[in-house]
Amino acid sequence: MALKSTPTSSPAPTATLDDWADVRFFLAAAREASFSGAARALGTDQSTVSRRIAALEAALGHRLFERGARTLACTAFGAQLVEPARAVERAVLALADAAHASEQGVRGRVRIALTEGLAQHVVVPFVLPALLQRFPELAIELLTSDQAVDLGRHEADLALRFFRTPKGPLVGQRVARLPVALLVARTQLRRFAALPPRELPWIRYVHPAFEPPEARWLEAIGAPRARLECTSVETQLAAVRAGLGVAFASRAFLRVMPELAVLEGEALPTPPPLEIFLATRATLRKVPRVAAVYEALVARLRALAAE
Repeated sequence: MALKSTPTSSPAPTATLDDWADVRFFLAAAREASFSGAARALGTDQSTVSRRIAALEAALGHRLFERGARTLACTAFGAQLVEPARAVERAVLALADAAHASEQGVRGRVRIALTEGLAQHVVVPFVLPALLQRFPELAIELLTSDQAVDLGRHEADLALRFFRTPKGPLVGQRVARLPVALLVARTQLRRFAALPPRELPWIRYVHPAFEPPEARWLEAIGAPRARLECTSVETQLAAVRAGLGVAFASRAFLRVMPELAVLEGEALPTPPPLEIFLATRATLRKVPRVAAVYEALVARLRALAAE
């Protein structure tokens, strides 16, 4: 859809740029290419984003965006401000991290980004009870999603993820290698055990950003397209428990889902373990509240892998 043309004349400057918080609104709008997306990213409403962008444009005396019916595009003037705005963001975030370095004692909020499955079956039942009892002034915020957060932009303090931490301002380590198995509802175990791999009703986890390992395993055994595809591991496991098919998943789920069993057979592939990594910003690693949560996560996940 075509964008509306930008007026040839620009609004006259009415104020100086003295509110650096407006930079956040500008960057969010530029990244999301919409006011609604920027509002979601910033945890506010669309009208606030629109109003702050309009105020920033008035202060600078230039249009920053060309408005389309459903999208935004930076004007030439706006595009040349994106990198300086990122520099401002980096400086502000570095200032915040420097302030955290002086914290004393385990108190305050820690935001952990992780999948719904790790939250429900590992962190909530096995990590948080002892952690919160030991540190009564500690608060935890669980950000559950299969999407990877940007730790460098302070979208979270810690992240449990299934890929290695890239080099740079982040630090982390592999905390667990969880064995993977082909899981099936116990009520369907005998029925599905009689089927060759190609005829099993496969339930696959799919992700828009990467190809999960089971895609290669299914291809190796010549399995047809999955009978059911899910963008959530929790939904995938619910489908297995309902007897709709089989799925590759961590054996650890057997501990909390006794209605599941392992489907074994000579013709089935042996998938590699599922690796879990913990990451944080280097500037936060020794901050007491973050260090306490970091160490609790490492200890519990390693114990789970050993069990």
